[in-house]
Amino acid sequence: MDEKKVKILNVSKDKNGGIPCVIKNLLKFFNDSSVIYLSDSSDINVLKQYLYLKGKFKKNFKLYQLFHFHGAWTLHFLLLNQKLKKPVLVSPHGALDKTSLNKSKLKKLVAKFLFMKKAYLNADCIHALTVKEANDIKDFGIINIPIAIIPNGIDLKEEITINAVLKQKLKNIVNNRKLILSLSRLDSSKGINILIDAFERLHKADTNCVLFIVGDGSFKYTNSLKKLIISKSLQDNVYLLGKMEGDDKSTVFDMADIFISPSFNEGFGLTVIEAYRQKTPVIASTATPFEKIEELQCGWYIEPNTEEILIALQSALKLSSVELNTMGEIGYDWVEKNYSMEIINNKMDNLYRWMLSGKNKPDFII
Repeated sequence: MDEKKVKILNVSKDKNGGIPCVIKNLLKFFNDSSVIYLSDSSDINVLKQYLYLKGKFKKNFKLYQLFHFHGAWTLHFLLLNQKLKKPVLVSPHGALDKTSLNKSKLKKLVAKFLFMKKAYLNADCIHALTVKEANDIKDFGIINIPIAIIPNGIDLKEEITINAVLKQKLKNIVNNRKLILSLSRLDSSKGINILIDAFERLHKADTNCVLFIVGDGSFKYTNSLKKLIISKSLQDNVYLLGKMEGDDKSTVFDMADIFISPSFNEGFGLTVIEAYRQKTPVIASTATPFEKIEELQCGWYIEPNTEEILIALQSALKLSSVELNTMGEIGYDWVEKNYSMEIINNKMDNLYRWMLSGKNKPDFII
């Protein structure tokens, strides 16, 4: 097979969220590959969406050498209710984490025994982002199937552009204060509540800081955060900015003095390396696999609780801009050496080729 001529069909739930970003990067490198989504059908009926997907998958079956399924729990995994005649790779993307499994626990238990476990067992290889995720996969009951451990990567060659209008608007809000940024899906598992609690205590001693919370979630949870901010009288210091992508997301990373991921549950934590791409130092929870942050002294690696978040924020705010910039530079170098898209996609390329040929088994497969 020629370089970059491995033909992969990616199959996923929908076009929103972190998984489509991962698929987008795969398609850049494997330029003979493609993707189909369960939500490609405009019909809101999930069963009809599945039937649409099944027809499209069948139509494309002969065109591709290997199928790469992403995620869990949704009906696109019914396509794996039997062994396919071509290799199948499955990437859970953190879906089998114990915290994730406890959310909608009964529904997931039913789905596990109806089709999900069987679908995973029909794969030829499972892709884990971390050693921890590999253990989660085994604990789910997926045994005697190879597991490839490959983290997510980031395209450091992609040009970063800034929304100048948005930047000026946000600068007016910041008003020369230190900017703390959190960016994630708004969900109880992401630790946003305890971040606000910690910020309240921080703000009582240091008013020269502001917290931007970027992301979207359910109306109920988002509304609960708004009420929490009001109850603590933090409306002029904590801002829910909604979902941001592209130039807007690059803009808030560019402005931030400190990025924080206080999550209880992360399959990987792509936002951490996105922050380092823009040389912003990071406070990351132990739910992410980035303990190296502490060793390299390019940020803080903490347990996701109010006290540790507060201590890390206090420590960060004591540093000068020069010291924070130095930490960001160290973080960028670390990401470049370990998580650049070239490094990660070369590993994926080796994995795909091994699955197709059975030759040259990569050393990251366990």
